[in-house]
Amino acid sequence: MKYTATLLTLSSLLLTTPSYALFGQGDKTTDVMTQMATQFAGDEVSQSPLVKSITEQVDVSPAQATGGAGALLAMAANGLTGSDQQELASLRPDLSSLSSLLGDNASAGGIGSMGDVYRAAEKLGIDAATLKQFVPVVLDYLGQQGASDGLLSSLTQLWP
Repeated sequence: MKYTATLLTLSSLLLTTPSYALFGQGDKTTDVMTQMATQFAGDEVSQSPLVKSITEQVDVSPAQATGGAGALLAMAANGLTGSDQQELASLRPDLSSLSSLLGDNASAGGIGSMGDVYRAAEKLGIDAATLKQFVPVVLDYLGQQGASDGLLSSLTQLWP
């Protein structure tokens, strides 16, 4: 009985885990994004006002909204400097939960360009045109949270 249970468990792991993930050959940034979005789609993060706003305005699932917004925010955290970076960090009580899910991959430069964001979004089933629809929603949300015109301008340049 134990042998059968062990065999079934191992078989399910091998069959459900992409082979590149088993051997460490995948794109770590987008793998983390996919895992993060899937893991937290049903949790409190998907209940974030930002995630709700994205799913209401853009035809995406909560998992996609979570992952796409998290990727944009991680890129912003890596791309902004000085007072803009500090202001963004201070604005995000529920946003920090989105971008903190990325852990060291985001802060170590894992998401440092729009190309990285697009690759992460693609892994979540979001094309570039759809991801671009996230930007005004995120900017509007940040504006409602008290973001300065300077920060919003910097983000607009960062997320063309």
